[in-house]
Amino acid sequence: MKSLRCILAYPKILPSRLFHGFYKNNHVRCFATSSSVQFPIQRVGIDANEEFIQVKYQNGETESFPWHFLQDNCTCPECFHTASQSRTKRMTTLDLSKSVKSASVTDNETAVKLTWSDGHEGTFSEEWLKARSFSKANQNFRRTGFRDEPELVRSNYPIRRLDFQEVLQDDAKLLCCLKDLCKIGVVILENARKEVGQLKELANKIGFIRTTHYGNEFTVQSIPDAVNLAYTSTALTVHTDLPYYVSPPGVQALHCIKQFYGEADKNLGGESHLVDGFIVAHHMKENYPELYETLCNTPVEFYDIGEDYTKFYKIHHSPTFVTSPSTGNLTRIVYSNQQLSSYLPIDLHKAKLLYRAMKCFTDLCYHENYLMRFKLCEGEVLIFDNWRFLHGRSEFDPSKGERHLEGCYFDWDEVISRVRVLEN
Repeated sequence: MKSLRCILAYPKILPSRLFHGFYKNNHVRCFATSSSVQFPIQRVGIDANEEFIQVKYQNGETESFPWHFLQDNCTCPECFHTASQSRTKRMTTLDLSKSVKSASVTDNETAVKLTWSDGHEGTFSEEWLKARSFSKANQNFRRTGFRDEPELVRSNYPIRRLDFQEVLQDDAKLLCCLKDLCKIGVVILENARKEVGQLKELANKIGFIRTTHYGNEFTVQSIPDAVNLAYTSTALTVHTDLPYYVSPPGVQALHCIKQFYGEADKNLGGESHLVDGFIVAHHMKENYPELYETLCNTPVEFYDIGEDYTKFYKIHHSPTFVTSPSTGNLTRIVYSNQQLSSYLPIDLHKAKLLYRAMKCFTDLCYHENYLMRFKLCEGEVLIFDNWRFLHGRSEFDPSKGERHLEGCYFDWDEVISRVRVLEN
């Protein structure tokens, strides 16, 4: 077994000191070093053979930019709408036969001025050019990145705890919360009021709630004739939520309003279970590679039928381990034994291997090295990565006490967007 900080061979993120700031700069929002000139331009040349512009900076660095890229990204008023940060020039008007007739450095050495063969002119600042470098380092930095280097966690990992009200009131605390969520995958907020509506306040700080067929916020209580097993007192096997969605919500929040304590001397039931699916997958990849590949390459069917916020009939086929087409890295776990359909869309002879793989994955999820067991206290909000962490609970007896949680979902797009806004 690898150490706690083992990584699934994800690409490294360029240190943030190299490019600092995220703002509008005469074009799409970009990372740049500063509003001051950091890289004065010494000279610019035209490479007609490669159809490149070569820019040499006074620090000795040289970078090249394709003609067609610069033509497509011209920031002049004729080609670009500054207020909306959008191109107005259509791709159909791009003339690939156009060449760069002349290239020069502006008098203050802060920009490159180009004139194309049809007389059109464009000016590109050193900030703009440097931020759009074609270097491998810059390409890696511009990727989403925030979930690319997860810190894998075992059962004894000390989950970070932050004060709920401080997260609402202090952007630095909110940023800390969200960055931990990206990297670690789980965080607990304490001291929320023990009443419904707290998650909506949190959502207003992050962005907005992801609506599903269970509504915006949803109530987790034991009720008769429940449309979801979560709304019963039955034990829930660890799972990711909404696997029957083509794109399941990336983040889930659960606010404990009333905890089940049962008999005073026992305090049994209603225990939360949480496991990092990525570390379990990593274990399988190293120790059971055939079973790992089976879960990467074998789609199974998940479904949900009923009526709540609306009537629904969801069906989706997905492998348990979803990987990136470009890198092969694990990006998402999609698994719920409760919602696994009895329709198995695979070859008859592959069924046994699939069940071996699913059994291995589930058993490892419950291994003492990986499964976290704890009881949320009233007023605590558990927030976790629904694409990575599986969650469940132990059975409880509703005749001996009440258990009331409120939940909601967020999309990773909104969470990561908020991180970028808060950082800059």
